[in-house]
Amino acid sequence: MPRPRRSEHTRDALIENGIEQLSLHGYHGTGIKQILDAVNVPKGSFYNYFASKEAFVAEILREYSNQYLKILDDYVDSSNELPLDKIKTIYTFMLEKFSRQKCQQGCLVGSIAAEIGNQSEACQAAMLESVALSKQRVSQLIQLAQDKQQIRDDLTAEQITNVFWSTWEGSLLEMKMEGSIDTARETLYLMLDHLLKPITRNENVGNI
Repeated sequence: MPRPRRSEHTRDALIENGIEQLSLHGYHGTGIKQILDAVNVPKGSFYNYFASKEAFVAEILREYSNQYLKILDDYVDSSNELPLDKIKTIYTFMLEKFSRQKCQQGCLVGSIAAEIGNQSEACQAAMLESVALSKQRVSQLIQLAQDKQQIRDDLTAEQITNVFWSTWEGSLLEMKMEGSIDTARETLYLMLDHLLKPITRNENVGNI
Protein backbone atom coordinates (compact mmCIF):
# COMPACT_ATOMS: atom_id res chain seq x y z
CA MET A 1 0.00 0.00 0.00
CA PRO A 2 1.47 3.39 -0.93
CA ARG A 3 2.36 5.73 1.92
CA PRO A 4 -0.13 8.61 2.32
CA ARG A 5 0.99 11.94 0.95
CA ARG A 6 2.21 14.42 3.50
CA SER A 7 0.50 17.76 3.86
CA GLU A 8 2.82 20.65 4.75
CA HIS A 9 -0.19 22.50 6.14
CA THR A 10 -0.89 19.62 8.53
CA ARG A 11 2.76 19.39 9.51
CA ASP A 12 2.86 23.12 10.26
CA ALA A 13 -0.36 22.86 12.28
CA LEU A 14 1.10 20.03 14.35
CA ILE A 15 4.21 22.08 15.09
CA GLU A 16 2.22 25.20 16.02
CA ASN A 17 -0.02 23.26 18.37
CA GLY A 18 3.05 21.50 19.71
CA ILE A 19 4.58 24.86 20.64
CA GLU A 20 1.42 25.74 22.54
CA GLN A 21 1.13 22.41 24.35
CA LEU A 22 4.81 22.14 25.27
CA SER A 23 4.81 25.72 26.56
CA LEU A 24 1.90 24.90 28.86
CA HIS A 25 2.63 21.31 29.88
CA GLY A 26 6.30 20.61 29.23
CA TYR A 27 7.91 17.62 27.54
CA HIS A 28 6.67 14.88 29.82
CA GLY A 29 3.25 16.46 30.31
CA THR A 30 2.52 16.66 26.60
CA GLY A 31 1.24 13.60 24.78
CA ILE A 32 1.25 13.15 21.04
CA LYS A 33 -2.43 12.16 21.13
CA GLN A 34 -3.57 15.46 22.60
CA ILE A 35 -1.79 17.35 19.81
CA LEU A 36 -3.17 15.07 17.10
CA ASP A 37 -6.68 15.45 18.53
CA ALA A 38 -6.37 19.24 18.62
CA VAL A 39 -5.38 19.33 14.95
CA ASN A 40 -7.80 16.55 13.94
CA VAL A 41 -5.07 14.28 12.63
CA PRO A 42 -5.50 10.48 12.85
CA LYS A 43 -3.09 8.86 15.27
CA GLY A 44 -1.62 6.61 12.63
CA SER A 45 -0.67 9.59 10.48
CA PHE A 46 1.82 11.08 12.94
CA TYR A 47 4.75 9.04 11.67
CA ASN A 48 4.16 10.30 8.14
CA TYR A 49 5.50 13.60 9.43
CA PHE A 50 7.94 12.82 12.24
CA ALA A 51 10.06 9.79 13.06
CA SER A 52 9.46 10.00 16.81
CA LYS A 53 8.32 12.27 19.62
CA GLU A 54 11.92 13.40 20.07
CA ALA A 55 12.20 14.34 16.39
CA PHE A 56 8.86 16.16 16.65
CA VAL A 57 9.94 18.16 19.69
CA ALA A 58 13.25 19.02 18.02
CA GLU A 59 11.33 20.50 15.07
CA ILE A 60 9.06 22.38 17.48
CA LEU A 61 12.09 23.90 19.19
CA ARG A 62 13.58 24.96 15.85
CA GLU A 63 10.33 26.57 14.72
CA TYR A 64 9.91 28.32 18.07
CA SER A 65 13.45 29.65 17.74
CA ASN A 66 12.90 30.76 14.14
CA GLN A 67 9.77 32.69 15.10
CA TYR A 68 11.52 34.38 18.02
CA LEU A 69 14.58 35.29 15.94
CA LYS A 70 12.45 36.77 13.15
CA ILE A 71 10.62 39.03 15.61
CA LEU A 72 13.94 39.99 17.17
CA ASP A 73 15.67 40.70 13.85
CA ASP A 74 12.73 42.71 12.51
CA TYR A 75 12.70 44.88 15.62
CA VAL A 76 16.47 45.42 15.71
CA ASP A 77 16.52 46.36 12.02
CA SER A 78 13.62 48.81 12.28
CA SER A 79 14.34 50.46 15.64
CA ASN A 80 16.30 53.69 15.98
CA GLU A 81 17.10 53.03 19.64
CA LEU A 82 20.67 52.78 20.87
CA PRO A 83 21.96 49.20 21.27
CA LEU A 84 21.60 49.03 25.06
CA ASP A 85 18.07 50.41 24.84
CA LYS A 86 17.22 47.77 22.26
CA ILE A 87 18.31 45.05 24.68
CA LYS A 88 16.17 46.60 27.43
CA THR A 89 13.16 46.88 25.14
CA ILE A 90 13.45 43.29 23.89
CA TYR A 91 13.72 41.67 27.30
CA THR A 92 11.19 43.96 28.97
CA PHE A 93 8.74 43.05 26.20
CA MET A 94 9.32 39.35 26.85
CA LEU A 95 8.79 39.75 30.60
CA GLU A 96 5.53 41.61 30.00
CA LYS A 97 4.42 38.83 27.65
CA PHE A 98 5.22 36.21 30.30
CA SER A 99 3.32 38.27 32.87
CA ARG A 100 0.21 38.22 30.66
CA GLN A 101 0.60 34.43 30.57
CA LYS A 102 0.50 34.46 34.40
CA CYS A 103 4.17 33.43 34.50
CA GLN A 104 3.24 29.87 33.62
CA GLN A 105 5.38 29.97 30.49
CA GLY A 106 8.85 31.24 29.76
CA CYS A 107 11.48 30.53 27.17
CA LEU A 108 10.38 27.20 25.69
CA VAL A 109 13.94 26.17 24.90
CA GLY A 110 15.08 26.91 28.44
CA SER A 111 12.08 25.11 29.93
CA ILE A 112 12.66 21.95 27.88
CA ALA A 113 16.38 22.09 28.66
CA ALA A 114 15.62 22.23 32.38
CA GLU A 115 13.23 19.29 32.04
CA ILE A 116 15.16 16.83 29.87
CA GLY A 117 18.70 18.20 29.71
CA ASN A 118 20.77 16.12 27.28
CA GLN A 119 18.63 12.97 27.47
CA SER A 120 17.62 13.31 23.81
CA GLU A 121 20.33 13.88 21.20
CA ALA A 122 17.81 15.30 18.72
CA CYS A 123 16.37 17.77 21.20
CA GLN A 124 19.79 18.66 22.57
CA ALA A 125 21.03 19.53 19.08
CA ALA A 126 17.99 21.73 18.45
CA MET A 127 18.38 23.48 21.82
CA LEU A 128 22.10 24.12 21.35
CA GLU A 129 21.44 25.51 17.88
CA SER A 130 18.70 27.79 19.19
CA VAL A 131 20.76 29.09 22.10
CA ALA A 132 23.78 29.73 19.86
CA LEU A 133 21.71 31.78 17.42
CA SER A 134 20.02 33.74 20.20
CA LYS A 135 23.30 34.47 21.97
CA GLN A 136 24.79 35.58 18.67
CA ARG A 137 22.12 38.28 18.38
CA VAL A 138 22.67 39.42 21.97
CA SER A 139 26.43 39.48 21.51
CA GLN A 140 26.10 41.66 18.42
CA LEU A 141 24.01 44.19 20.35
CA ILE A 142 26.41 44.13 23.28
CA GLN A 143 29.35 44.74 20.96
CA LEU A 144 27.53 47.72 19.43
CA ALA A 145 26.75 49.01 22.92
CA GLN A 146 30.42 48.70 23.83
CA ASP A 147 31.38 50.62 20.70
CA LYS A 148 29.08 53.43 21.83
CA GLN A 149 30.44 53.25 25.39
CA GLN A 150 27.09 52.17 26.82
CA ILE A 151 28.49 48.95 28.31
CA ARG A 152 31.81 48.15 29.97
CA ASP A 153 34.48 47.00 27.56
CA ASP A 154 36.95 45.38 29.97
CA LEU A 155 35.21 42.09 29.14
CA THR A 156 34.53 40.73 25.68
CA ALA A 157 31.04 40.84 24.22
CA GLU A 158 31.03 37.04 24.28
CA GLN A 159 31.90 36.92 28.00
CA ILE A 160 29.17 39.42 28.86
CA THR A 161 26.67 37.57 26.69
CA ASN A 162 27.35 34.29 28.48
CA VAL A 163 26.80 35.87 31.90
CA PHE A 164 23.73 37.76 30.70
CA TRP A 165 22.19 34.64 29.15
CA SER A 166 22.73 32.46 32.20
CA THR A 167 21.29 35.17 34.44
CA TRP A 168 18.27 35.60 32.17
CA GLU A 169 17.44 31.90 32.02
CA GLY A 170 17.84 31.58 35.78
CA SER A 171 15.54 34.56 36.27
CA LEU A 172 12.85 32.88 34.18
CA LEU A 173 12.94 29.76 36.36
CA GLU A 174 12.59 31.96 39.43
CA MET A 175 9.73 33.85 37.74
CA LYS A 176 7.81 30.61 37.19
CA MET A 177 8.32 29.58 40.82
CA GLU A 178 7.25 32.97 42.19
CA GLY A 179 4.43 33.55 39.71
CA SER A 180 5.68 37.10 39.22
CA ILE A 181 8.09 38.96 36.94
CA ASP A 182 9.18 41.38 39.68
CA THR A 183 12.46 39.68 40.60
CA ALA A 184 13.31 38.92 36.97
CA ARG A 185 12.70 42.54 35.98
CA GLU A 186 14.77 43.84 38.89
CA THR A 187 17.61 41.48 37.95
CA LEU A 188 17.43 42.55 34.29
CA TYR A 189 17.69 46.25 35.11
CA LEU A 190 20.38 45.67 37.74
CA MET A 191 22.44 43.84 35.14
CA LEU A 192 21.99 46.37 32.34
CA ASP A 193 21.99 49.62 34.31
CA HIS A 194 24.59 48.86 36.98
CA LEU A 195 26.67 45.71 36.59
CA LEU A 196 27.41 46.41 32.93
CA LYS A 197 28.02 50.14 33.33
CA PRO A 198 31.11 51.42 31.53
CA ILE A 199 34.15 51.51 33.76
CA THR A 200 35.99 54.82 33.69
CA ARG A 201 39.60 54.62 32.61
CA ASN A 202 41.01 55.66 35.99
CA GLU A 203 39.23 52.81 37.77
CA ASN A 204 41.14 49.67 38.67
CA VAL A 205 40.43 46.50 40.55
CA GLY A 206 41.40 48.08 43.84
CA ASN A 207 38.86 50.85 43.39
CA ILE A 208 35.89 48.68 42.38
